[in-house]
Amino acid sequence: MNSVNLIFDQRLYGAEAIQKAAYRGQHAFTLDLQVEGEAFSCTLLGNITTAPAAFDKAVEDFKKDVLDYQLRSKLRAETEAVRNLILGVAFSKTGLV
Repeated sequence: MNSVNLIFDQRLYGAEAIQKAAYRGQHAFTLDLQVEGEAFSCTLLGNITTAPAAFDKAVEDFKKDVLDYQLRSKLRAETEAVRNLILGVAFSKTGLV
């Protein structure tokens, strides 16, 4: 069975980003997520049916997905006020009560 341990610094990555990325990769591996001091320790365990090459690709994709979800979260937080303003203006002109 394939396995790999990855460490993500909590100052740079959130647990939600790691969990979302793991959900995308669950076809190839299972995640064991632990908090160790100021870091997340992620052990990825390959599924029984996952070939070694497919597992390596899934680990690579997992790393990319963690970064992607973390940046999406940051962008969502940074643009929340503008999105709310746009929605407020859009719905204020509908005449709905």
